[in-house]
Amino acid sequence: MGAMISNPLVMRGFSAANGVFTGCPWDLLANVPVPLRHQVCDGIAGVVAQTESANGKAFKWHIPLGQGGVSPFDKLRFIHSLADYPNMLVSADHGSAFNRRFQERYLMKGAFSGAQPEGAATVFSDSGLIDPAGWIGVFAVAPFVMLIDHRRLGGLPTPCRWADLMEPVYRNQVVFSGWKREGDSRYSQFNKFFLLAMSKEFGLNGMSRIVANVPSLLHSAQMPRLAGTASSPGGIYVLPWAQADMCPRRGQTEVVWPEEGALAYPLWLTVKSSHRLSLDVLVRHFYGAELGGILNQNRYPSLCTGLPPSVPAGSKLNWLGWDFVRHPATAKLIQAVSRTFLDAMDKRQTKGMRLCA
Repeated sequence: MGAMISNPLVMRGFSAANGVFTGCPWDLLANVPVPLRHQVCDGIAGVVAQTESANGKAFKWHIPLGQGGVSPFDKLRFIHSLADYPNMLVSADHGSAFNRRFQERYLMKGAFSGAQPEGAATVFSDSGLIDPAGWIGVFAVAPFVMLIDHRRLGGLPTPCRWADLMEPVYRNQVVFSGWKREGDSRYSQFNKFFLLAMSKEFGLNGMSRIVANVPSLLHSAQMPRLAGTASSPGGIYVLPWAQADMCPRRGQTEVVWPEEGALAYPLWLTVKSSHRLSLDVLVRHFYGAELGGILNQNRYPSLCTGLPPSVPAGSKLNWLGWDFVRHPATAKLIQAVSRTFLDAMDKRQTKGMRLCA
């Protein structure tokens, strides 16, 4: 299950053997992108320690520090009872926190609140990140940008818009995140968020034109290591700003925030309305300046109203929209996007095998 918090109550109520919830729900179930986990975990631990000391009541919480294995997050979409659901959820997952029935029965009827503070900076509010329904609160974003490898681009013009990635001149230049299991011919994981965003902007045909320019996929953690080297598989990488900014070869590479806006992937929270006051100290922590400073420093812009927005001056964010991600048709669009991408990569692989033969 990866590394777990040392709190002796952290795993009570969850069986790794059968992957089900038993007994009372978590007070807090949290997950954030891997580069943030240890620092976020330390912050939660400090808040929890103070809370337990003040009221003498043990606090039940969980945050994964590793990857792989069975996790309570894997079972959220199977929960149908409000009593079994975590009292507070922190996540960066956009698709499996609630099943449709649970959403309609509880979320849409006010059982949860995002507790979003008023006064978010314009760059966040203009992109539509603030949930108009108030169910989800966004405390930070992971902006997806382009990391340009000028050496690999070989004199081609630097793209400045997402729309540029459709141009045939960038054939075999566009690389986004994904990987295969050992021995598999198909990608088992790939960035559906990027493909969905491109499909929303340019339609399935436009997304297919971008896929036609993709030579291969790469884990986002590898991109800054390879960009600007002789092993670079492409000249245009699509990845989170946090990873793009880590590339050490600044003479050969450049981070580009597209004119349409960096793709905003929300880091969000929601809390049961019935526990809003009892969990206020944690809610304030996630929206607060201490964590906000850590998030900003790591290139995950915080929505903390007490801090200036940590995005480049004049830049924009581009969010899919809450109505869009909640619409029933979006699930079918994700399936269509995935099928289109995999079919295109299969055809390319088959063509390559014929050429080798």
